[in-house]
Amino acid sequence: MGKKKFYGCLIGDKSRVYSSWQECKAAVKGVSARYRGFPTRTEAEAWLKSGAPYRRPAKRKRSMREQLPEDAVYFDAGTGGGLGVEVNVTDREGTPLLHLALPEGKLTERGTSVLPEGRTNNYGELFACLMAMRIAGKLGLKKIFGDSRLVLDYWSKGSAKVKTLQGNHDLAKLVRMAAVERKEYENGGGMLLHVKGSVNPADLGYHRD
Repeated sequence: MGKKKFYGCLIGDKSRVYSSWQECKAAVKGVSARYRGFPTRTEAEAWLKSGAPYRRPAKRKRSMREQLPEDAVYFDAGTGGGLGVEVNVTDREGTPLLHLALPEGKLTERGTSVLPEGRTNNYGELFACLMAMRIAGKLGLKKIFGDSRLVLDYWSKGSAKVKTLQGNHDLAKLVRMAAVERKEYENGGGMLLHVKGSVNPADLGYHRD
């Protein structure tokens, strides 16, 4: 068995320490929350008292991000927030850009979008890529970065296994749409490029370094 962990959880202005992941997971499901695991209750309580801050990027990570192109759009998807599949599109500074492609009512308070129940993380990455292409088009930017090789090298080009698409009409439709829009974007001089997840400005904060 692994070592016992304690989970500090902040929902709105209410904080609590849970003694199991299952309790914490149930508490944050469907709501906007900050949470983090600690080896002791004391550390979890101290984190909550300090305002439940997420770690700022380490100096080396900040330096790597500063080397990324400023005239570009970045995308990511993740499931670590307890809300389901969450999608994010930003500039190099991590400023949310999804409001340029989606109605405000479909966005969370931090500018991300939570997809309907049943969507996979890979579906989220492809959806984020599609939104990034539309946003880049509006802003006149020619570079888009993401950390999903599956999406960059295959799905956004219309290449997906028949077995993967079989019976999944929503994914098949999204693959077709992304392929069409990618071709148009690249014909206009645009490029879709890879960035490490750990330095992706659109990273939702669920990567562990």
